[in-house]
Amino acid sequence: MSNTGSLLCIDAGNTLVKWCLHASVSLPFEQPSAFFSHPTTGFKPFSGASKLLHQQLAPCLDHAQSPVQAVLLSNVLGPDFERSVREVCEVAGVALHVLTVNRHAEVQSAYETPAALGKDRWAACMALTQVSQAAVNLLVSFGTATTFDIVVKNTHWQHLGGYIVPGIETMLQSLHSNTAELPKVDFNLATANTWPVSTQQAIGQGVGRMQAAMVQSIAAQLEQEHREPAVVWLSGGFAPMMQASLPQAKLLEHAVFKGLLVDYLLGQKGAAA
Repeated sequence: MSNTGSLLCIDAGNTLVKWCLHASVSLPFEQPSAFFSHPTTGFKPFSGASKLLHQQLAPCLDHAQSPVQAVLLSNVLGPDFERSVREVCEVAGVALHVLTVNRHAEVQSAYETPAALGKDRWAACMALTQVSQAAVNLLVSFGTATTFDIVVKNTHWQHLGGYIVPGIETMLQSLHSNTAELPKVDFNLATANTWPVSTQQAIGQGVGRMQAAMVQSIAAQLEQEHREPAVVWLSGGFAPMMQASLPQAKLLEHAVFKGLLVDYLLGQKGAAA
């Protein structure tokens, strides 16, 4: 395995397509050396996204400080988007590594149809296995949807399943769009009064409390089933704000990008064996 090139990591999500450069495959992922994003809607139709993708990715593919060794893709947008990324990689002469669930024996999911598990969720689970010392873990990602994934360590790491509920911004937007007079609330402005004393506070604190209650409920169930407390990990854009309501939880930053690197390294290790 070559350690000289950089890696271009792509997280193709429902709201944003995000990508970053990781300086070297031989280094742990802490902070991306360059970070970019573009609204997902801008790439539609995904079957014709290769031109815009080339424009957006060219600065990374053509002007990286070291040549890009591979493009790593976590994709929840379907096969058309993957084909468009592959076209860009073929033109650039760079290998494409697409995240696949249950590729490695070290980490396995119990999902009935592993291919149906969101690749962003799987990437985050992969990242967790590299940082957690706990046998029982609850990984919460605050995105367009809020996802809850249970990851445990026995003889190997296992993803037992999880939940998907509307995300914070999705809940706030739904209340605004589907009612006559409820305002659109910026979750950043939600205050911490003991009891909400305005409509904005009622919505912001209410949505946050619902999300936190779901975390606490699952964590309590895990402790009852496994006879030990679960370590709670928070990722996604609202994770730092939600940590105020979940002070015992730990932040897992850049979870999808970190998981892409873990998956790639395991694949390279297997190929060299």
